[in-house]
Amino acid sequence: MTDIVHQIHDSLKELMDIQAGQKALIVHDEYAREVSKLTKKALELEGVKVFTYKLSEEQRPLKDTPEDLRELIDKIKPDLFFNQLEGFAEETPFRISLHHEESQFGAKVGHSPGVDMGMFEHPMTADFKTMKQRAEALKNKFKSVKSVRLTTPAGTDLSFSIDGRDFNDDITIQPGHMGNLPAGEIWCAPVERSMNGLIVVDGSIGDLGQVREPLYMTVKDGFVTEVKSKDQVLENRVKELIKVDREASLAGEFGIGLNPKARLTGNLLEDEKAGRTLHIAFGNNSDMPGGQNNSQTHRDFLFKAPSIITDSGEVLMKDGEFQGY
Repeated sequence: MTDIVHQIHDSLKELMDIQAGQKALIVHDEYAREVSKLTKKALELEGVKVFTYKLSEEQRPLKDTPEDLRELIDKIKPDLFFNQLEGFAEETPFRISLHHEESQFGAKVGHSPGVDMGMFEHPMTADFKTMKQRAEALKNKFKSVKSVRLTTPAGTDLSFSIDGRDFNDDITIQPGHMGNLPAGEIWCAPVERSMNGLIVVDGSIGDLGQVREPLYMTVKDGFVTEVKSKDQVLENRVKELIKVDREASLAGEFGIGLNPKARLTGNLLEDEKAGRTLHIAFGNNSDMPGGQNNSQTHRDFLFKAPSIITDSGEVLMKDGEFQGY
């Protein structure tokens, strides 16, 4: 346990620049109890003062931030937040509300719905300094790109504009911002109504896990217009989740996994960081540069072995492999 505490301490130092004298609040549930204990020890190793709040299971699934949690946040005024809890699809509005409340006064937020100890033992112990270098190189490359086309051997063929939409990464969490832990991706808000084509989801879906059969999503002018799968239960569940509100089916994110220690487990919190994958999300992107989607929800759809072709014809990724980046 001592070794992993030091490894997580070093990762949090790199990702969030934790400092002695800071105050941290860990919001957790019974599911993430062991992860929260490990996080607390790693923070205390640096000299951070750690507070914890355990969510009441009787109130789950939550729709909004509990009032006593709001009062605790106001009383402590933490510099750092860690949300470590089970990932319920129905709690997406609560999670969006929570991390917005936490970050609005300049705190750094490590957001981890669905986290487990395996994620802290594997992707959270990666070499984030090297990963940061690749992220910066890709972000700089995308500055001159106005639109992209994504394809996969499974049949994905999707095009959209990213003109004026800067990329973020979660490898350095800035004050007033949220990043996932484990970290390891870059993302942007695509120009919402520019997205057209077909997504063949052969990886996993946020809060729903790995797909047993591919999910086919037709997108027109930014909105999902058709969802099909041989897995009828999955098809119906996705249709339900993208109808939470009007913009739940509107394009919200284009993400690229960069973490070489991330595994494909069916949990999007880790899967979306894995190399050789891309993901498209539908729903809220109001915290991304230029994002105009104010949905109450946000759902990620991951596909494998992708290619990225820019508007100039340059291939940045071919069948999951970066081409010189």
